[in-house]
Amino acid sequence: MLETVDIDALPLYQALLVFLADPLILICIAIDLLMIIHLLKRPPDWKSRISRLNSRPWSVAEAEAIILAAVMFILTVKALIPAFNDIGIIDPKHLEELLLLGQTLIFQVPVIILITLLLARNGSLKTGILSYTPADIRSSFKKGFIFCLAAIPVVGITSLLQSHFLTKAGFTPEPQYVIELFNTPGPLWLKSYLVFATIITAPITEEFIFRGVGISAFSDKIGIGWTVILLSVAFGAIHMNLYSFGPLCILAMAFSLAYLYSGSLLVPVFMHSIFNLLNLISVLLINQFT
Repeated sequence: MLETVDIDALPLYQALLVFLADPLILICIAIDLLMIIHLLKRPPDWKSRISRLNSRPWSVAEAEAIILAAVMFILTVKALIPAFNDIGIIDPKHLEELLLLGQTLIFQVPVIILITLLLARNGSLKTGILSYTPADIRSSFKKGFIFCLAAIPVVGITSLLQSHFLTKAGFTPEPQYVIELFNTPGPLWLKSYLVFATIITAPITEEFIFRGVGISAFSDKIGIGWTVILLSVAFGAIHMNLYSFGPLCILAMAFSLAYLYSGSLLVPVFMHSIFNLLNLISVLLINQFT
């Protein structure tokens, strides 16, 4: 995962071999095998776990309202900031920075407030996010770390396959601005803010929406399989980057499986946070050695 070889420039079979030969990826594959063996020996009662999640206090109407609000927040930023740029209110040099700040602040903060208010209204604030003990947090972190490592090989292979076929189809890679920012000498305050948003607020917000609310609201209406697929596609779509769409859909499915298996929202939150942290470390290391 941290190799400095330009893996995208290699033929597909060579890129896959280089990826799979990485020691870190081999460790992750070993974890996958151990998890499969464990699940075969002690298969979980998926029906009871899904039933328990369905009993949580989220209606389809509330889920639709939260998801719609999140999408509207993002679209508002996407429309207003370029409009302000066109009429000269903001400096074009700071357009990308303001778009990024707007998307994180106007998306994450209102959504966290909205979900907190709904939890308080339902009387489940104290029995939900405020009921975790230090032991719960430690256990969830360990599970999230293991699930994250297990997801990396599948997400990486998906990324290589999608990148290969999109390039063959004539699409030009469009790296996310967050990655570009860490590849350039941008302002330190913005990089620090993005590290905080990427590791803390984004995992909390997105897991609340797509796992905590979405799965509980929709799975008893359209079935758990279709719910996971629908929410995974939505998760990939909101990041608005064609080259990351497939890997993000697979990653979202892994988050959902971790949530279904553990029954705790903390597990996919930690899993999401660790995955983002590993990606940031990867970018920083690649910059240092290239």
